[in-house]
Amino acid sequence: MTTDLRDKRRRQTARDIQLAALRLSIRQGYASVTTEAIATEAGTSPRTFFNYYNNKQAAIVGEPPVLKAEGNEWIITSGEPLIEDLVKIMSGLLFNEIPDRDMIRMIRKLSEAAPELTVVFRDSMDQIARVLAGLLEQRLGPDRRITAQLLGDLSLRAFCEAVMEWGQNEAITTDQIPQMVRHHLQQVRDMLG
Repeated sequence: MTTDLRDKRRRQTARDIQLAALRLSIRQGYASVTTEAIATEAGTSPRTFFNYYNNKQAAIVGEPPVLKAEGNEWIITSGEPLIEDLVKIMSGLLFNEIPDRDMIRMIRKLSEAAPELTVVFRDSMDQIARVLAGLLEQRLGPDRRITAQLLGDLSLRAFCEAVMEWGQNEAITTDQIPQMVRHHLQQVRDMLG
């Protein structure tokens, strides 16, 4: 079996478990759902569930996109405007795996009912912000470490808000998400200017 096929199966199993967690939580209420019930709904064993997720909160939020420093070092020496480079990196997260609008809606609905899920979601995004901040620090210089961290957090937040807005509005296409990220970042820049 090739690595690509294994990875595809792994991603599909993770998605199946996440969908089961979301559907059960919406149907029965987040508080009453157990990991065993999620595993049964997904057609897997509890052991398989725990091979993918540590708990039901992680299953609901799902696997976050991954930003690797390798392959994104171009931002360190880029001569393009910083906003454009940040949009390009965030767009890379989006187009590695197109989000599922229904899943985004379910996650948002459950997050509103169970605020602790928002914390889990943000924690899952921290890896992306840390990697981006590290790249930005190399671009901006070590004396701008805090600025790099703030820019990493802000860019990721702009991306997450754009994806959430896309999830709620059928008229928005995935191609418009990068434009929304750019718009959010430009608004912040203009307000600070």
